[in-house]
Amino acid sequence: MLVMNGKDVKMEDTKRVTKAMIKECLVALGIAEGDIVFFHSSLKSIGHVAGGADTVIDAFLETLGNSGTLVLPALCDWEKMGREAIKKAWDIQTTPTFTGLIPETLRKRDGSIRSDNPTHSVTAVGRYASEITKDHKRAHGGEWAANWPRWASHGAFGENSPWDKLYLLDAKYMFIGVDFGCCTMLHHVQVLLLENYLRKTDSSAPWPTFDFRRMGKKLEDLGIVRLGKIGGAVTRLISSRSLVDTAIRVLREEGYDRY
Repeated sequence: MLVMNGKDVKMEDTKRVTKAMIKECLVALGIAEGDIVFFHSSLKSIGHVAGGADTVIDAFLETLGNSGTLVLPALCDWEKMGREAIKKAWDIQTTPTFTGLIPETLRKRDGSIRSDNPTHSVTAVGRYASEITKDHKRAHGGEWAANWPRWASHGAFGENSPWDKLYLLDAKYMFIGVDFGCCTMLHHVQVLLLENYLRKTDSSAPWPTFDFRRMGKKLEDLGIVRLGKIGGAVTRLISSRSLVDTAIRVLREEGYDRY
């Protein structure tokens, strides 16, 4: 038992992560009112959050304010289903996301908007939610590539996708308790590499592959990733535009087969 402010407090209570604590961490990381923020996350890595996933979401929304926008991955795992079977099974309203409890909680919230893509949708709340999520069904880019991955539906990452819009709006891109291994924005980089560079020399170029974690380490070494903590979770923050532009430059200069 501890004594804090004249009150007895159980030891386990001091380990709880509160909304106020999360908001303080966000401000320290540079998150401000009006920002557009996207994050990948592990709720468990933060620690025992009082109120769970809803508390994390509320902390972000209150920090961003009415002029801000929160965007979370709402990706679906269809295992080995074929593309046509996935299209038939997909329901924008009810298909759950497998990207963690925080994104799934936001998906179920009243007022959230989900983009229409069977494999790589996002859910958003706030000022730019409609703009970021609309027309995902019409997105395109890279589908012509040899060996287009079966785990990605057509239009998932290309022009007019949420990933394209996060880049254009220069959203703050975060990782909470996870690393670049789950960075969906790097799939957008793969599409841009295909469309803007590889296609010029090979109209049937294969889907470019590289190690996402190694690329993340390179971006950190270049000093464009800001590190912090939320509770017990190591947190990384990078500008979407810096992430994409720098990754493409590195891949072109050093050869994407090295990553």
